[in-house]
Amino acid sequence: MVKSQVLELRLGKVQAMAAGGRDSAIDKQLVESVVVNELGIVGDEQAESFHGGSERALLQYDCGHYDGLRHQFPDASGCLVPGGFGENIVAAGMNEETLCIGDVVMIGDVRAQISLPRAPCFKLNDRFGVADMAHYVQQHAVTGWFYRILDGGRIAVGDEIVVIKRPNPQWSIARVMHYLYIEPDNFAVAAELSVLPALGNEIARVFAKRVDSGQVENWQGRLYGSSRKPTDDNTASR
Repeated sequence: MVKSQVLELRLGKVQAMAAGGRDSAIDKQLVESVVVNELGIVGDEQAESFHGGSERALLQYDCGHYDGLRHQFPDASGCLVPGGFGENIVAAGMNEETLCIGDVVMIGDVRAQISLPRAPCFKLNDRFGVADMAHYVQQHAVTGWFYRILDGGRIAVGDEIVVIKRPNPQWSIARVMHYLYIEPDNFAVAAELSVLPALGNEIARVFAKRVDSGQVENWQGRLYGSSRKPTDDNTASR
């Protein structure tokens, strides 16, 4: 049984980022407990219309990733601490390798299901002062993941996080990300993933479009914003 514990809970309000001047709610503050409904934590905000929603209701991140990131980016080490990626749930021992798309998880009173890997954007570059942070975490599958909420309720610091159902044991979050970003032109796998039960529509549609068009997206705009011109390296997302 895969399980962990809520070490921290965080929610945030939209404000201008110190770097880049863009609005964001990535700077989330510690709280002891939260109420969760189908759209996420009551009182948590998102700066963009495509953030949040029923398939992006909660963001969890493995705080174990921060050690490796501090080693890779020592100049940003002061910011690479739990909560740095704007996660709602800080926990250890659950990550993109040990969890699967579609896993049903109990977190306190809340029953949630893993829906999507996080698609990191250029605001991470601004936050950490690292020009390619979004690209790095995407390519190394250390992005965090989103839940949809099946039954709302309350979560408190110290609550257990337990996987209670695993319908897609062959599809870890990291393996889905491999075909999303590392081997994007495997159209046979894309066809399988386009109909994977419980995979969020946002990513399922990406795979379906690849199958229909025979082409792979260029996602440089998401990864770098306007600071870098798109290239042809096909390191994709939305």
